[in-house]
Amino acid sequence: MDPYSPPLVTRIARLRLRPWQWATVDCVVAVLAAAPSKVPYLRYPGWLAVAILILASLPVALRRLWPRAVLAVVVVGSALAIAGTAVNAPVFIPLGACYAVSLIPLRFPRREALWLLLATVLAMGVGFGIYAAGPGNASAGDTGRSAAESGVYVVASWLAGYALQQQRSYTAKAQEQAAQEIREQLAEARRISSEERLQIARELHDVVAHTVSLIAVQAGVANYVVKSNPDEAARALGSIETTSRGALREMRALLAMLRADDDADQDADANAAETGNETGNEPRAGIVRTAPGLVPVPGLDDLGELMARTADAGLRVALEIRGERTEVSAGIDLAAYRVIQEAITNVVKHAATDACRVTVGYEEEVLTVEVTDNGHAGADSRISGLGHGIVGMRERITMYGGDFHAGPLPGRGFRVSARFPLKEAGS
Repeated sequence: MDPYSPPLVTRIARLRLRPWQWATVDCVVAVLAAAPSKVPYLRYPGWLAVAILILASLPVALRRLWPRAVLAVVVVGSALAIAGTAVNAPVFIPLGACYAVSLIPLRFPRREALWLLLATVLAMGVGFGIYAAGPGNASAGDTGRSAAESGVYVVASWLAGYALQQQRSYTAKAQEQAAQEIREQLAEARRISSEERLQIARELHDVVAHTVSLIAVQAGVANYVVKSNPDEAARALGSIETTSRGALREMRALLAMLRADDDADQDADANAAETGNETGNEPRAGIVRTAPGLVPVPGLDDLGELMARTADAGLRVALEIRGERTEVSAGIDLAAYRVIQEAITNVVKHAATDACRVTVGYEEEVLTVEVTDNGHAGADSRISGLGHGIVGMRERITMYGGDFHAGPLPGRGFRVSARFPLKEAGS
């Protein structure tokens, strides 16, 4: 026997025949159960004995159409055959009733199926009682043994059908559970893919929008002074070259990170677990990781370089650090930097001013970032929601459980503020 083959019940449960094939099986069983050779053993007239035997067997060919009605007819016929068994004749075995009752657990609830089984056994018992009360029949002991054997056959048939029903139910539930797990895995994969696309979109927007804005301003300056002040035009072009090269480095680092193989991802995850994840509550952010040989992701320590690039575009940025510098997670460090970068980019594009102020506050439980300007134009365009800058900043801050506000100041100017909780992220 093959040790890897499934149990017999499992193989039967997996058996799938067409309706006409099952009907053929039922007809064959009905003919075999008819047993016309038993006619001489009944005390009824020949035609009545034949009718009773037909009643006790042939209807099982239709058991799949009317299971209750067929069971009732077959059981009545079997009880009549048992009650009319002649003296010293072999007791009638209710094969038709056994075959009919085996379908009951497959079609009806367990409670109803048990009641039908009980009714079948009682009907058989009545038949044996009539047989035992007849004159000259076998002793009560022999009749009891025959009744017990018939009852065992009926109950065993019912149990076989019940076991088959349980196996099919288990298989159906297992398949449904497997399908549900697959659906959940697909949903999780789509969610992760969506998060990664949003993260990549934020990174590309922050790098490209900031750089292109600076390049556009510097190119405008160069074009304006190219004839009257060639030295200033050359300085603007040099700043454009430096800015564009920096953007290319960041984009190459981002693309290289996206192409990193699984081993590099696992090593980076392990490195993040030893460093950044010690602060806890840091969401999975693949862009935050830095693979060997790639340009490190920017952070608050790089604000000086950001201010220098912005100054080349004609915007003076006053940086103020409040409080004592504390360690923050790599994700919050990058998010705070990107918020400041995007806010400065919006000042360059919309504020019509040449100065703004950046304030970074380190508190025991909170990191605060604020960017204000005294411009008077473009406030509506900054909060209209038509672009991705405000949305991207809000998503970054919300990802770490922080608060974000952006809006015009009384009179003139615009303010962008963010608060990153450090206690929850570090506990």
